[in-house]
Amino acid sequence: MKKLVLLLLTALQSAATYAQVTKAPNGIIVTVKGHQVGLFATNATFCLSLNDSAAPLPIKSIFIDNQTSSPYTVISTPPLYGIKTAFGKLLINTGTGTWSLYDPANKALIQDGSYQFSDSATAIIYPAAGTCYGSGNITSKDLTKDKSGSAVNNGLAGIPYLWNNTGYSAFGVSVDDNAPATWNNAGQQLTWKYRAKAANLYLWPASTIYDGAKGYVQLTGKPKLPPRWAFGYLQSQWGWEDSTYIANVLNKFRSHKLPVDAFIFDFEWYTTTPDYTVAKEGKEGYSDFNFNPKLFPHPAKQIADLKAEGVKFIGIRKPRLGNNLLLDTARKNGWLSHPESDSRDLNFSNAQARKWFEERTKPMLQKGVDAWWDDEGESYYTCYYWWNTAQYHLLNQVRPNYRHFTINRAFSPGNQRFGYCTWDGDIQSSWASLADVPKDLLNFSLAGMYYGACDIGGFHGTPEKETLVRWFQAGVFFPIMRSHSDLGTTARFPYLWGEDGEAAMRKALELRYRLLPYTYSLGHEAYNTGAPIMRPLVMEYPADPAVANMTDEWLLGKGVLAAPLLNAGGKRTVYLPADTWYDYFSGEEVHGPKTIAVDKQLDEIPVYVRAGTILPLSPVVQYSEQASTAPLEIHIYPGKNGRFNMVEDDGTSYNYTKGTTRTTTFVWDDAAKTLSWKVSGAYAGKNTYKAVKIVLGKEEKNALIGKDGRVNF
Repeated sequence: MKKLVLLLLTALQSAATYAQVTKAPNGIIVTVKGHQVGLFATNATFCLSLNDSAAPLPIKSIFIDNQTSSPYTVISTPPLYGIKTAFGKLLINTGTGTWSLYDPANKALIQDGSYQFSDSATAIIYPAAGTCYGSGNITSKDLTKDKSGSAVNNGLAGIPYLWNNTGYSAFGVSVDDNAPATWNNAGQQLTWKYRAKAANLYLWPASTIYDGAKGYVQLTGKPKLPPRWAFGYLQSQWGWEDSTYIANVLNKFRSHKLPVDAFIFDFEWYTTTPDYTVAKEGKEGYSDFNFNPKLFPHPAKQIADLKAEGVKFIGIRKPRLGNNLLLDTARKNGWLSHPESDSRDLNFSNAQARKWFEERTKPMLQKGVDAWWDDEGESYYTCYYWWNTAQYHLLNQVRPNYRHFTINRAFSPGNQRFGYCTWDGDIQSSWASLADVPKDLLNFSLAGMYYGACDIGGFHGTPEKETLVRWFQAGVFFPIMRSHSDLGTTARFPYLWGEDGEAAMRKALELRYRLLPYTYSLGHEAYNTGAPIMRPLVMEYPADPAVANMTDEWLLGKGVLAAPLLNAGGKRTVYLPADTWYDYFSGEEVHGPKTIAVDKQLDEIPVYVRAGTILPLSPVVQYSEQASTAPLEIHIYPGKNGRFNMVEDDGTSYNYTKGTTRTTTFVWDDAAKTLSWKVSGAYAGKNTYKAVKIVLGKEEKNALIGKDGRVNF
């Protein structure tokens, strides 16, 4: 017994020599060489937390969703201390100060990590290996990355996140959310930099990009779905002339059978003159929070009339004020983001400013505005987050339980919690700009922005007809499909572009609406798992070097490969990875890996579907909420077993977050040539599909859904 006590005392003395370990919420705090280091388990991730000026509890950040503790056990084998969870372990050596990350199988993912403090900065460093993805599009439009940025700009975002193909993801949080962490992979080491004497580095084992995305949304928040109508086509322009013009455009869309779900209005909907020449003191009589009577003399009735035709109202908003009296109020209360400059931008992070903004915006929502287009909010990194916070809160007051949707020119981490779209800025009307769009949107997908969009046709200039048509065709396969144009250019209304142009764009729009059951279900998949709607091929074929940085073709979900024409002339090559593929339009079977040359007419799009895909297709409708008695079509692409969860809900509320959905799980048994399905969930609205036509090649069979079923071929 005396010998045992002596051994215990010796062990305790040895441990005291190395470190002092303190239990803390969600983890431990260890003293290492005079510095306190926190190791925490939260939101299914590890957090390495450094703070050289106070207790190193994890830094609070709006980027992190509601924090939940992850079960863990403490590791205490001096000089190693750490925490172990179901998803791995994080260790620090209190003798050397080095730290390591391990996966659940005890494989080392990061070893010999270190950290450094200086007077006003912190760095976290570890040996570089592998290839990184993520971090947005501000430093590069390539998918593979060697660094991140710390700002937002016109259609650009730098996100302090990465996934590394050696098997882990990382996300940095700094003391100031408006001065985000950055990482740089150079000189055989990866360095995270923070502009303060404190740092959080969240880490989690992630063997695939899917695993990285799942961890990212567990940490920063699930991507809420926009309303279902936002998955349709959204028509925007700068230059709506008056109320008669709006009515005529609506009539043209409906009479020409051009599907559309929303009109998006620029400056002219609320003011007679853009504010770009307004001085810092503001302009007397400037309209910031009203309807322009030239366009909307009777806004409530006119918006109701639009909705009766299936068209929603989206209005542009700017983060600044133009009216001199409103600016006086904002300045006196300290509500401007940069009061020392000529800026007229509101500081939406101020709770009083948000409340004041909401009070003035409320009458516009009460008259029927459905959603907002938030432009030019890059004055500080978190502007769009706080701006959307105000709009989200106000919408919940005026229209409780109605889904928030905004289109924004940049994003920061966590903004996906709003049901938030980002478009890639004010781009040129050129083939080069068209080719850049999927680069931007795929980078958005890899950085946590699930609803990417662009100005179809480009903003500046008037495109050639062929360019616009090909842009529409590419837009079919973007998460959000929206066109837009500058003053003085030809509007991107399909009926203005000749009979052949209109016919080709109509065909593209009809395909967009046919795909709605599929893309909307992918939105639910994104919410539940973090898997993006628009995916780079590398997500499905990580071992194929040909797709490691491919951006001119991509996947919708796992099964639909879009390879639209991004250049003049109708010709391109298409790479099909190792799999069996079917031409969506002809049904021709192609075995990959293979590069094929295609030559397409103006109204044709290269689209391929992977073997094992179960593809639900809607009848063609003119807007997403239009009722149809035609059956849902289920197209089966044989060669492999397949499964798909088609999710239905009311399309406008947040009830889906509480499980009020109807999920039809379709399963294809390739050997038995049998399609079976099971239906689950409490939702039973009148908009659910009742009948189904099942298509396998040239064979068709009819059935009823709403209950479990089976069809044999």
